[in-house]
Amino acid sequence: MRFLRSGLHFHKSGKQTPGFRLLSAQSASTIPTQPLFHGRTDGSHSLRTYLTYKNERFSHRWLRDCCQCPACVHPSTLQKLHRTTDIPGDIALASEDSVCQTSTGVSIKWKDGHHSEYSTSFLDTYSKTDRSAVFQPRPQVRLWDRQAIEQTPDLFVDFRSLLHSSTRYSQAIEQLAHYGLLFVTDVPNEKTSDMDCELRKLAEYIGQLRRTFYGETWDVKNMPNSRNIAYTNVHLGLHMDLLYFEHPPRWQILHCLRNRVHGGKSIFVDSLKAAETLRIQYPSHFEALAWIPVSFHYNNDGHHLRYSHPTIELWPYPADDAPPIRYVNYSPPFQAPLPPDTPDEFYAALKTFVALLESPSMRYEYTLPERTAVVFDNRRVLHARTAFTDLDPAGDAQSSTQEPNRWLKGCYLEADSILDNWRTRTGKMTP
Repeated sequence: MRFLRSGLHFHKSGKQTPGFRLLSAQSASTIPTQPLFHGRTDGSHSLRTYLTYKNERFSHRWLRDCCQCPACVHPSTLQKLHRTTDIPGDIALASEDSVCQTSTGVSIKWKDGHHSEYSTSFLDTYSKTDRSAVFQPRPQVRLWDRQAIEQTPDLFVDFRSLLHSSTRYSQAIEQLAHYGLLFVTDVPNEKTSDMDCELRKLAEYIGQLRRTFYGETWDVKNMPNSRNIAYTNVHLGLHMDLLYFEHPPRWQILHCLRNRVHGGKSIFVDSLKAAETLRIQYPSHFEALAWIPVSFHYNNDGHHLRYSHPTIELWPYPADDAPPIRYVNYSPPFQAPLPPDTPDEFYAALKTFVALLESPSMRYEYTLPERTAVVFDNRRVLHARTAFTDLDPAGDAQSSTQEPNRWLKGCYLEADSILDNWRTRTGKMTP
């Protein structure tokens, strides 16, 4: 199975001094001129179809469509005021002298009388980056195993520092964006109700709560006759939550309110690291997991949800010949029966992938102490929990008259909320 590169390509010309110049549809030759922008070439200006800046080609139609003047982009809402289809395909410069260098960028006069100005920062943004990355900006993924994640300096952040230090907040958001895992320490645990808990305050500070049929917040504790394996004290293997949704939640927070048990250690694994390893070492297995869908379902407690995802989900608009991995979808407790005609190659591929996931070198293990919350990317970071028992064998953690001895309070965050904060709070904004 071949993955083909999609998208348009910028024209690359030979090595030159960085600058902006006009090119004719008949010839790519230029006349030396100012360092940044060029406004004249050989040939009739009516044949010119694009300009170049720092060796990147910009068509007249693209430039006119991306005009940033107040008539084209509303000054306060920053929303576009025309349609791409409003731009004529034969849009042309007003004259040979229509492109002028300014103190901040370049000015262009068009044949239809419109006047456009483009800053150098705007042109730099769209000249130095592959087009798919410009229009779908996302953080650089930094793969990790146990040793790598232990060495990240911002894996832990104090709750008070997060709230009151813009520097620590930015560092925490960067940690989440690049690694998908963050621990917040010293989060108060006195308030435990859904409306007053500190989890809600933390969630709303770094993102936006996502409501599911579990509610906006929910409790993870050992309960009799549980409708979810998470609400027991048995071992819970590596998994992701709510893969039976068409759009599973991207971010999850678990806040430890009580931890007075033996066991109950949390385990986290970077599934993207394992998937990239699989791509390199077992390419045929990688292709099988990226191609064959797996169904997940939840049919209990008055709800029936079902959806299929490939185990390894790729970006639909790759920036390179090898499509980047977008998500991993792995949740054995909620996996529906596979189709009877599932090919043998899938079983072999999944077994190899799981062996990589379960490798001791991949597993970051941490027993959440009381007053500590973990924030993680539910579409990337697999989580698990070892079995646990009460410290006092005579105690009854399931009694309705006392609080449980192990109690986590959890919530999900909207998919785009962390990336929104990453772009605005760390300066990763695209014009």
